[in-house]
Amino acid sequence: MKHEDCVVVGSLQNKGQDERRVQSLPQQAAPPSIDQIKQLQAEAARNGFVLQLPFGEAPDEYVFKVLHDKNSNAFKYRLERLSTAAVEWEGVDIDAQKIYATIVRRALANSEQNRTLKTKHHKPTLEGDLLDMPMPTLVQSIQMNKGTGRLEIETPSGNAFLFFVQGEPVHCVFSDSIGDDAFLELVNVNAGSFRFFKEPKTSEKTIFKGVQILLMEGAALTDHETFLKNIGVGLETYLIRNHSTMSETLFEQMVKGGCGAPMQMQKRFYQEVDNQSTVLEILRRVPLPKPQWVPIVFNLVSCGLCSYRDKVPDLAASSRDATIDWSQVKRVESVMRRPDTGVYTYPAFLLFLEKEFFRYERFKREFAVVTLDIKVRRKEKIEPVPIQALQEVVDRVNRLIRRTDTLFHYETLGFAILMPETGLESARIFALRLAEILMSKHLAQEKDSFPIVASVGFAAIPDSCESLGALMALSRAPSR
Repeated sequence: MKHEDCVVVGSLQNKGQDERRVQSLPQQAAPPSIDQIKQLQAEAARNGFVLQLPFGEAPDEYVFKVLHDKNSNAFKYRLERLSTAAVEWEGVDIDAQKIYATIVRRALANSEQNRTLKTKHHKPTLEGDLLDMPMPTLVQSIQMNKGTGRLEIETPSGNAFLFFVQGEPVHCVFSDSIGDDAFLELVNVNAGSFRFFKEPKTSEKTIFKGVQILLMEGAALTDHETFLKNIGVGLETYLIRNHSTMSETLFEQMVKGGCGAPMQMQKRFYQEVDNQSTVLEILRRVPLPKPQWVPIVFNLVSCGLCSYRDKVPDLAASSRDATIDWSQVKRVESVMRRPDTGVYTYPAFLLFLEKEFFRYERFKREFAVVTLDIKVRRKEKIEPVPIQALQEVVDRVNRLIRRTDTLFHYETLGFAILMPETGLESARIFALRLAEILMSKHLAQEKDSFPIVASVGFAAIPDSCESLGALMALSRAPSR
């Protein structure tokens, strides 16, 4: 790898180190590939320099930095905007595949080239509404016409980008997922608008299955999700084991009658069924994208391994010592809560966040922050949630978080959830599914009801970064 050398005060340093020599690669248009990331790791470990790779095109240019800390034998990464040096993402000791996925999500979702719809210089060759042309039909239409370019889809869950080369989908980004899983989630979306732009073929390759196989798997995913919905099983449902003991052999025999989900993944998920957790809570412990967890839950229910309930007895309800005057706790809490919502204030969030960070510094216990930007759609306009409806939003969120999580007001109109003992992947799955649940049911207000528009942000220490400032910046939910 050829480098352009320069010596600067290290922008990505080891603690206690004054400066690092920086080696820069020539700027390129596309984000670094997985192979390039591995090469940067190898060279950073060999020469001890900060290696940086600029990429993108103005005004959306980035620099990806890699440092190897010889003291801890750990790799540190950072993604910055080239023009402002604003940190988009930080990470420690993550494999190349996850780094690549993160960079693509951050850079592609923000890229000006993917907002050409809002300019007059680049018009779509095909556009419409998914209600008139469902995703499977749209994909097959582009395939039949051997289209090469980018398909943009604006959905209630966020924007998606699907790239084609000669009619074959090769790269997909949606719902903070990439590749085959992102395609499978996208192909089941039935609401939104789309635009197809003819462009030179992309160099990215994250889709490896053929389009017909993916469409068949997408149809099966829809069938499984519809089955679960019709019987009342969703993310808020509690799973109950039908057998107090279960041998591995019997488990394998029982799930043979279901769909073809990976056996080890099914066993891992089943092990987390404790008769006290919702599907959403299990997904925090076993983070899986929708194309993977839906078939597993379908198998557990349809093959008789699990039953399901909307509520379960609260085993912790009587665990408090009756000799303690808990009303004193309520009085202290009332000072830190907003009277109109009963939610902890933003200053209280900063206090609890600082305490959680101190615990990380002392004991190295991971934690995450999820932020929520929740609005309503009224007459095609997106507006803040009416004050009189805020309590309904709060009640919904409180039903979904763990007893150890805490909900706070975030700045003026947002919300934040502080999640101890939670890594980045767990926070990501929870945040995306939380938004999905919130938007699945309209917000009732007097005689009217309004669809919720929710966006989420998330970050974790130490997976995303190792400072509170970076954590706050990285976890901020995009405002709609």
